[in-house]
Amino acid sequence: MTDTKPTSAAPQAASGTQKPYAAPIILKDVSVFYGEVIGLSKFNLTCRPGITGIVGPNGSGKTTLMRVLTGLLSPAEGTAQVLGGSPFAASEIRRRISIVPATECFYESLSGRRNLVIAYLSHGNDASRAGQLADKALDLVGLTADGRRRYGTWSRGMRQRLKLGFTLAGDSEIVLLDEPFLGVDPPSRKHLRILIEELGRRNKTVVVSSHVLHEVETLTDLFGVIANGRLLGFGRINEILYDLRDRHPHRIRIETEDARRLATLFMSQEDVNEITIINPTTLEFITAKPDKTYIEIPKLIVGAGMIIRSMTTLDNSLDAVFRHVTEAGSKRL
Repeated sequence: MTDTKPTSAAPQAASGTQKPYAAPIILKDVSVFYGEVIGLSKFNLTCRPGITGIVGPNGSGKTTLMRVLTGLLSPAEGTAQVLGGSPFAASEIRRRISIVPATECFYESLSGRRNLVIAYLSHGNDASRAGQLADKALDLVGLTADGRRRYGTWSRGMRQRLKLGFTLAGDSEIVLLDEPFLGVDPPSRKHLRILIEELGRRNKTVVVSSHVLHEVETLTDLFGVIANGRLLGFGRINEILYDLRDRHPHRIRIETEDARRLATLFMSQEDVNEITIINPTTLEFITAKPDKTYIEIPKLIVGAGMIIRSMTTLDNSLDAVFRHVTEAGSKRL
């Protein structure tokens, strides 16, 4: 295995077999409600083989999305199609899906190997096959020596590796990872990343959720930003930045001959806020309407007989977008 980062557009295997569906995961206008609380709202998502990331603050709807994809929740509105059918209605589809949940899913009192055997039995394997798969899973993630130890004594990193081993050995077509790096130490984090990348190279459809942007960026360049149950943007970095360009405030820096005079000129502009004079020739300000500002501000400056030496944005990055989404929390964006 190498450290080359796979994208979410992994090529289809040249088998000549036509899949009976357009994409392994297709969500159309999916809404989920917990009483009066919105879990997902008009959520649209298409995932193809490879790794897709879903990033958003805690409580944004990531776990609800995972529950819809595994069939644990049925949408109140819209349609959720996985492998060509409904995971909520079809048990044969659910058996082709594996999830690494953020919460514990194995028994503390049993050994790691015994937990795997039980999990494989629940997926329709006979006892002999379940045992073979359990041994294979332990070997794939380097846990054979610990396999007969009580699971309750394992570290967080070992537990996450075991869950991924279950997926790797079982050869599921859909792999869902809900906050896979949560509480994991750096060495185990690197090992987990290599295992997840291997799933992408094997042409699995992998969905990784996290509240930490960097964790997803190390795995894939294709992901969505979620907040308040809504998908705010989806695609590669430049596409998401374009989608969200007016969804978060931009800090803009201007170099000119007289920053104080320019600040006075800006005070009458409703879209210019928090003006800061950095030095005699440099100022910064914040705008919530960058597209409009980039057009109108140069006209304003030139019309006043001033010269623009440079005009740059300090927040035109996905990290800035995500930081704003996270800080907004439960506020409606």
